[in-house]
Amino acid sequence: MPDADRFAAALARAREIAGNVIAPRATESDLADDPPVENIRALIDAGLIGLTTPIKYGGIGANGRVLRAYTEIMSAACGVTSFVQGQHQSAALIVAGGQNQALKEAVLPKMASGDTLCGVAFSHLRRPGAPMMNANPSGDGYLFNGTAPWVTGWGIMTDVVLGGTLPDGRLVWVVAPLEENDAMRPSPPMPLCAMNASGTVSLSCRDYYVGSERWIKTITREEMARNDVSAILGVLAQPFGVTCAAISLLESLRSMRKPASMDKVIGSLSTELAEIRADSERWQDRSSEPGFKENALRIRARAIRLGARAAHAAVTASAGGANNLNHPAQRLFREAMFYTLTAQTPDVMSATLGLLAEI
Repeated sequence: MPDADRFAAALARAREIAGNVIAPRATESDLADDPPVENIRALIDAGLIGLTTPIKYGGIGANGRVLRAYTEIMSAACGVTSFVQGQHQSAALIVAGGQNQALKEAVLPKMASGDTLCGVAFSHLRRPGAPMMNANPSGDGYLFNGTAPWVTGWGIMTDVVLGGTLPDGRLVWVVAPLEENDAMRPSPPMPLCAMNASGTVSLSCRDYYVGSERWIKTITREEMARNDVSAILGVLAQPFGVTCAAISLLESLRSMRKPASMDKVIGSLSTELAEIRADSERWQDRSSEPGFKENALRIRARAIRLGARAAHAAVTASAGGANNLNHPAQRLFREAMFYTLTAQTPDVMSATLGLLAEI
């Protein structure tokens, strides 16, 4: 099947699952005590959990444009489902882009089928100061010691892409089995304002051994910094999704509010969404060009602000009902806050604050 047909079919399945299965129980999923297992199972059954896994390993092999469209669909339907399954999509990309061919052949087919569900745990590598997770060579592998403060999907994920700092300062990634024992201890699930049902824990490792057969790659801190610049536009689909959901909610409320006011805010949000989306597509895959970082940060900050503004409009139009924990407007407002912080680097923080300071 040609790529275009395969991608179109995948997005059509995503819209069907999102509209008929995931979105109708978004509130239930958001307020649950555990990750949305049934929603993830629906994505597995539809063959969508392998969206980012290469075709040769049984996946769909989606390109960046398709992944962005898919993520926007999922984020508009249910934030916590999008967040949890997104960890797996990211992990598949990391393994597929790694340096261990044998690992790819062993792991990626299981990731494509959903037999293996994989999270990610390497944001701590960006923190200044002493390493939070050390990885010391030991025999034919590594001993991990320290804490990974953010690991999402505990209770549903079977493995995690774990990052650690080597004695020489380089950074190593492995696929580590998630297990609770003396060497690996999860915290209780974190009480979060948004994505509380994501099964997000802090993971402590004490002489946790991972063999070299599970090694993904080793890079320098400078290489990771360059990769982070390339990824500035990589999480725009989430605030775009929450903006779309907020606009849909506003449209459903239009008949109960002043049509002129509602039309004005819906039109304003829709116009800005189209402008930012077009601007972001112009700069995708151009990270090596002059001006990329400046423009990417500007676009990222605008997308963050738009998501929050759209959710705020939905809260406002929903009146007092939005203060109910079960109300979709409140969920969208919390999700917009979460996307403000997603993959936030110092540069993204500065760009966002700078935009918010403008009059």
